[in-house]
Amino acid sequence: MTVVFLLTFGLFISAPAAATLLVLQVGMEGPQFSLTSPEGKKVTSAELKGEKLTVLVFWSSWIRKSEAALTRMQKLFAQYRSAGLSVVGINVDELKVSPQTLRQVKATRDKLKIEFPMLVDPGLVAFRDYGVIALPTMVVLDKAGTIRHDLTGYPLLGAEEMDDFVVATLTGAKPKAVAAKPHYQPTKSALSFYNMGQNNLKSKLLAGKAELWFKKSVEADQGFVLPHLSLGRIYSDRGDQALAQAEYQAVLAKEPRHPVALCELAILLVENGKAGEGRALLDTARSAEDSYAPCLYYSGYALGRDGKGADSAKLFDEAAKLAPFDYQVYSYQGKLFEQQKDLQKAADSYGRALEIIIHGH
Repeated sequence: MTVVFLLTFGLFISAPAAATLLVLQVGMEGPQFSLTSPEGKKVTSAELKGEKLTVLVFWSSWIRKSEAALTRMQKLFAQYRSAGLSVVGINVDELKVSPQTLRQVKATRDKLKIEFPMLVDPGLVAFRDYGVIALPTMVVLDKAGTIRHDLTGYPLLGAEEMDDFVVATLTGAKPKAVAAKPHYQPTKSALSFYNMGQNNLKSKLLAGKAELWFKKSVEADQGFVLPHLSLGRIYSDRGDQALAQAEYQAVLAKEPRHPVALCELAILLVENGKAGEGRALLDTARSAEDSYAPCLYYSGYALGRDGKGADSAKLFDEAAKLAPFDYQVYSYQGKLFEQQKDLQKAADSYGRALEIIIHGH
């Protein structure tokens, strides 16, 4: 039975991830998309584009901050839509959108008196293409479709900074200093190579060539962290843990509090018997970004291996509430139960993970 569980876990970790994490940054072009209204009408990004700015609000019904983010954007939209502002609410509750989710989107729209489009993302295509790591997330695009600002997890100070950026851009006013945050801009060649790698990953025929393009991107611009993250994931999936660790360490050398690099390096360390180092990195990551679900279930897994069952269970519960349709929550929990010889709980957790992979909810 243990062999079966291990094979099943291998299936889970090699299946498509719930989201492609942090594949974009300010200054890069936002991917085009097609969404669906609760009434069933398909709408493209070109149809939703504002004359000056477009704000995408990725939200879910189970995240408490989502309503606050939508309410804030409604106020901004009501005041500045005549100045060229467009806002799009994108619900990402489910991979396969159910009638219940459509009813929930309508109910939220009516409850909050939202006037901008409230749409769903079948297949979570836009969610993945934009690399959303926590909800709610807001992405500000200019009229050319270039990302000019983003906000993850809706911290209050960050929301105020984003408001200031949007208003300043629309009115021509000078933004406050706090809103004018610098962002590293990669060279054009590095960005081109990186985009080629991302496009290859989306193709079953070309995915194997993505590594080459990401390496070219790194060679073209040593300061660009996104290709390092992509290489880290490729090497980790392949089982080349030393190479994966090197890529995540390269990210942290440039951005020491990068939550994804911290978490992914941490779980590699935990798996390789360096639990103390791994837990320390996970604590740092959670202090930098408390809405990133993998940090929670990685932490739950690490604490469970260390015999801290109550703390472990709490973190798995928090991860499940934050990302109830991320199958990795349950696959890591199942792996922990298996290591603890609790085969019934392991089977239950693996079964839930498989259900999400097959049905999307």
